[in-house]
Amino acid sequence: MRTARWVATLAIAASLSSGAFAQDVGYSGKWLFSGLIIANPSVFSFAQICDLQQTGTQIAGACRGPNGGCSAVGVVDGGHVDLTCRTTFINNPNLAGVLTFHGDLQSDGIVRGACTHSRSPGSGVAAMMRI
Repeated sequence: MRTARWVATLAIAASLSSGAFAQDVGYSGKWLFSGLIIANPSVFSFAQICDLQQTGTQIAGACRGPNGGCSAVGVVDGGHVDLTCRTTFINNPNLAGVLTFHGDLQSDGIVRGACTHSRSPGSGVAAMMRI
């Protein structure tokens, strides 16, 4: 329950933030990737640590969390990130699918944006924070 509250707080903060921080940033390294998708009546939340490598405008890497993980691939353009993550879930393999994220780097160094998941009819907010 504590993790769900933390993820929800991060998701709300992501939705309230404004203004992109357009600069070239290196995305190689460890990132906390978390978000919340609301698909009434259910809620889908995630929080994973991603070890990303950037080559030119391409990023890729493995993400792992307490309930599963994903294989992330994406494209960066300055402060804009488009990421697709093929997810797996330990407790419920039926939730495996594709998570899509489109975000922009903010002045505080956090990438915030919108996300969807192929197993959820809703959309939500997500954020990537360097750790």
